[in-house]
Amino acid sequence: MPLTHSSETGAQLTISGAAHELGITVDTIRYYEKEGIAPAPGRGPDGWRRYDADALSWLAGVVMLRGTGMSVREMREYAAAYRAGSNPQERLAMLEEHRETVMAQLEGVHRHLAALDAKIARYRDHRDGSARSGSQEPLAS
Repeated sequence: MPLTHSSETGAQLTISGAAHELGITVDTIRYYEKEGIAPAPGRGPDGWRRYDADALSWLAGVVMLRGTGMSVREMREYAAAYRAGSNPQERLAMLEEHRETVMAQLEGVHRHLAALDAKIARYRDHRDGSARSGSQEPLAS
């Protein structure tokens, strides 16, 4: 997810500002931190969390992974591998495996979409034909 200009100015955001910037809730950020998926950010003199560009970038990556259906367990494993200083090739392999899963799911969605389009076409054909002939609705096939 591209971040808006407020994260690019070098200014640090509060948790609510970070949540707004990322399109997620404050509770979601706290959850990711609690689960070890996102590192705890620095804190300002007031004791409040402060999110710099690096923290926002990491959180944007987490939002992207979750948006592609990566499980919390898998995100936790990825974050742990990163923190442990794993070989970048290991993390690459994790991401490529997840991508394969996403692509398989996407193929399934495309099949379902094609079936939905066919069903819509049958209803439209029926609607257009029923205006002329008074026939019944199509079966729920």
